[in-house]
Amino acid sequence: MECVFGLVGNGFAIVAADTSAVHSILVHKSNEDKIMILDSHKLIAASGEPGDRVQFTEYIQKNVALYQFRNGIPLTTAAAANFTRGELATALRKNPYFVNILLAGYDKETGPSLYYIDYIATLHKVEKGAFGYGSYFSLSMMDRHFHSGMSVEEAIDLVDKCIMEIRSRLVVAPPNFLIKIVDKDGAREYAWRESVKNDVAA
Repeated sequence: MECVFGLVGNGFAIVAADTSAVHSILVHKSNEDKIMILDSHKLIAASGEPGDRVQFTEYIQKNVALYQFRNGIPLTTAAAANFTRGELATALRKNPYFVNILLAGYDKETGPSLYYIDYIATLHKVEKGAFGYGSYFSLSMMDRHFHSGMSVEEAIDLVDKCIMEIRSRLVVAPPNFLIKIVDKDGAREYAWRESVKNDVAA
């Protein structure tokens, strides 16, 4: 029951994802990081089949790094989103990946941006987006409380509202969430929201 959502604020973009690795009725772990740092100023948050998610996001990460290595300049966020969409579209006709992606980034010229890419290679630039069962609740919360030009404090408060709504409304809600942010200072982990520790019993 995956939950991935994100939004764009004043000079930054934030993405949040649950950290549960689940198969059938089993929870394997509660600290799985589903938000990959693509490069210094890009984040890629993914939901979907675990194998597809890990393999495809690593493939995109390495190809973005290869482009920068070959050409001496990094891809813009828009270019990385279009490349990702192109790879999903190519795979769709051969061996499709069941992966939904929110790609967030920051560019000096254009500022922060967020791209919605689903498993059938639909690409949209958005100010807020979500995937998974949690999207039913997070999208409604963002529709109510989101506005352009939010501060970091306002955005984190909205993310916390979305997490609380998911935890209280979704019948099999994931307990833990990870929040990451990208702005002019780069992409980085911002905070965890944990209700279950992933300690192994002795």
